[in-house]
Amino acid sequence: MSAASGGPQRRARRQWYASRFYFLRGVRTHARSICLVGFLGYLAGCGSAPAPETFSSQPVSDLSGHWEVDYAQSDSVQTQINARFREVQREMRRRQDAIEQGARYQARPVGDIDTLIALAKMAELVTEPSVLTIEQNQRWLRIERDSSFALTCRLDQQSGVAVSQLGAEWCWWDGQQWHFAVQLPEGLLVEHRFVISEERDALAQRTVMSVKGTGTQLEVMRVFARYDNTNRGYRCTETLSKGLVCTTESADTGWQP
Repeated sequence: MSAASGGPQRRARRQWYASRFYFLRGVRTHARSICLVGFLGYLAGCGSAPAPETFSSQPVSDLSGHWEVDYAQSDSVQTQINARFREVQREMRRRQDAIEQGARYQARPVGDIDTLIALAKMAELVTEPSVLTIEQNQRWLRIERDSSFALTCRLDQQSGVAVSQLGAEWCWWDGQQWHFAVQLPEGLLVEHRFVISEERDALAQRTVMSVKGTGTQLEVMRVFARYDNTNRGYRCTETLSKGLVCTTESADTGWQP
């Protein structure tokens, strides 16, 4: 799995590296609350490439086509963060009630709040692409994403783990879903899972972001609808600060996914 070259791809990489800075800053805040030596040792351990997954022998699903986000059916990062914070608050109340009543209580892991906030910043960037252009044949599956690098998987042979500037990248087909994973040297694992509907008019992208050793992960699901790329005329993005923002495309230049 690799990222294509070119101006837009370089800009996408610069955005990715900038987001890694915010992620690291959040994780380092968490690191100060635990043993620093152990945390650094953990980071060193995460530098090794994982073992590749095995491709299923089941026939692969064809994802090819032009897809745009259906915001009404999709998660928002802010909604997911709010839900996680409510879970943490409920767990804290249960623990406090048990202490006040002198009762034994088996606490549930809630993860680290600083790491969760850092994951939210990364999730906003990782799930930003609102348009996918997917090409697939007997050898390759390539997912072009606006404002981000492409996801590419080779189908004619067992794909191994590719090491790039992003980190370790690998992909596989499990018989039901396509998986694309990126593990950064800093310990962040980003996994995209794609599954197409039986009617082939909807594509679900489930993105799971986690940090090994922190007990913290964030999951965001995007649902994409198939569209005709010759007749669109508008573009939407969703951010934590402004929510859903839509703008019209230029009628003169047109928009190319």
